[in-house]
Amino acid sequence: MEREAVASEETDISVLATSVENELSPSREQTLFKERSWLWLVSLLLLPLVVAAVRWMLDHPYGIHWDEALYFNNLLRDLHNLHGGSLRQLGSILIGGDVRRPPANLLFALPFVATFGFHTVIPRLVTLAFWAVSGWLVYLTTRRMGSQGAAALAVLIFCLSPEVVSASIFFSTEGPFFIATAVMLYSASFYWSDEAQRPCVWIGLGLAIGLGLLAKSSFLLIAMPVVAVTMILFLRRHAWSVSAWSSFLKAGALAFLVAAPWWIKNLGPALAYTKFAREQPRNSLGAPSLAVWTKWFFTVVVSLVGPALSILIAVVAIAAFRKLLLKKEVSLDPLQRAALTTCGFAILPLVALQLSGTNHLLRYLCPALIPFAIGVGVLAEGSGWIRSSRAFVIAGLLATAQLLMLVAPVVFPNQQPVDPGFYNGGLPWRIMVRFEQWNWKPLQELSQSCGLEKPKIAFLGMGRPLNPPQILYPWFAKGLSPSDRNGFYEPLWLYRYEQGPFDWSQVMSSAELSDIALTAPAFVGQATDRQNLDNERNREFADRLAKDPLFQPPIHLQMGRFGTVEVLVFVKNGLACHSMTTAQAAVN
Repeated sequence: MEREAVASEETDISVLATSVENELSPSREQTLFKERSWLWLVSLLLLPLVVAAVRWMLDHPYGIHWDEALYFNNLLRDLHNLHGGSLRQLGSILIGGDVRRPPANLLFALPFVATFGFHTVIPRLVTLAFWAVSGWLVYLTTRRMGSQGAAALAVLIFCLSPEVVSASIFFSTEGPFFIATAVMLYSASFYWSDEAQRPCVWIGLGLAIGLGLLAKSSFLLIAMPVVAVTMILFLRRHAWSVSAWSSFLKAGALAFLVAAPWWIKNLGPALAYTKFAREQPRNSLGAPSLAVWTKWFFTVVVSLVGPALSILIAVVAIAAFRKLLLKKEVSLDPLQRAALTTCGFAILPLVALQLSGTNHLLRYLCPALIPFAIGVGVLAEGSGWIRSSRAFVIAGLLATAQLLMLVAPVVFPNQQPVDPGFYNGGLPWRIMVRFEQWNWKPLQELSQSCGLEKPKIAFLGMGRPLNPPQILYPWFAKGLSPSDRNGFYEPLWLYRYEQGPFDWSQVMSSAELSDIALTAPAFVGQATDRQNLDNERNREFADRLAKDPLFQPPIHLQMGRFGTVEVLVFVKNGLACHSMTTAQAAVN
């Protein structure tokens, strides 16, 4: 009888459990559907952005500004050294070359251009791949503390940032910076949850820090607070035991092995360049003051985060403030609190450095969007906002609006030069505009016809297509040897507005020391980069050169994608330019 009673009771429990499971199944399926809907939203929004980015890359066969042209030249130099095969040339790739900028972007792009050949699209695609992988790591990190919806929201905030997109579609140093920051935070999340026993955790942390230091010196401003807060949280939990330190010590040793060779050799020039970049006035909004900080905050909302996603973030912040602080209906778990604390401290140094300095270029703040996006995702999860029925609709509409802003210039390409919008960044609907592109190959052919393999060039003016790396690009593209001992002469920039009062005697005497002098008399340049101030005297410079007995009559090069921009090239008297007439006819 007892056995029958027990059997009957077990049957009743089984039937009850089945009944409850059947009742909960629709709810579970509905939850899974919502979660999958977030993933579909991210995919449907990012795919057209990638297509637009590739189309933009193909539309720009040359560098879009000084920095990208310089990175292309450095990559071509490294490609030449790689094919050279000597130990000295290989060592130059790793620790030589550009002594002011760490080489991570070059090291990652080099295998691809060595395999497929050099084309400007290939290194840009490498940068775009870093953006994609970083977004995936943002998802994985946020997912450890929340639902798929919260993780998807964090991905949208990072990947649809106008300035992040801008930095990800040209060949930049931000790509390795992004992935290093994302890997570091993902590895740190295992310390937050006390799951750091596996070796892959400290290996990931060490490699991320090493890679970040090889990407940009400012990575230290994110790495230091992340590591410090993570160490304090983890060591307190383990009573500051010696064994708890070992993981961090091993990660630090690995980071040192990765980054130390380059930094030991180039510490002085790299720090000097960092100081120079911080004080660069071209992207300045003014001296530190409340009014300047207000302008800066406006540009952050519009250009760094984007207007549509700023509204979305404000909605999440208000919901979190009301539920977590005012009503105290919910609370964050320890893992979520650790994530918010670490991400908050990770953002502060970069922001403080920019607000206290002269250079307000928003691209320097782009890596801070990674901890910021993770923090917003955690708040959306902790407050419960992400689970509300309206969250998906609101996020979808606002993210779609921001996507449309970003891709609009590709769908409707500009037929005239367009200014990006701000001194320190660009408007979302101008991030992917078509920029001016000049082909300097006729200049290289002209100098070769004059017997000048490595000419001394001087120029007056400044612009996205008019600067030393752009002018030198044809020499690098042709595969001429740019070795350290026998390199090209960098074109002499005769005047920049930061120098102060213009001195014609100094400008002309410097120009007369060159083999070739050039300028674009009618070129204005980008006003938000103060290039118009550099180009104010181009026409008078051309007139003075035309009267200078040391130079031959000008040769006219026709440049420009939107309309003809005339560049006047003056070759030194005494140079036998046997094909000058042919070269002039070919480029007119």
